[in-house]
Amino acid sequence: MKKTLKPILEGLAVGCVFISITMLFEIPFYMSLIIGALAALGGYRNSIKMDKEKSEKAAANKQDD
Repeated sequence: MKKTLKPILEGLAVGCVFISITMLFEIPFYMSLIIGALAALGGYRNSIKMDKEKSEKAAANKQDD
């Protein structure tokens, strides 16, 4: 999977999950979409941050060898 596609897919997955959860609580649809969009944005940013930390850790382990 391309590095640019992975964070987008993870963000969309998080957004879909949050929309589903908020729909269970009978929150109005537009509010569910707003919450889902914010969750998708957070999932996207978190995925990028985690990938960056993972690559930094791998580089540090490579230097130790």
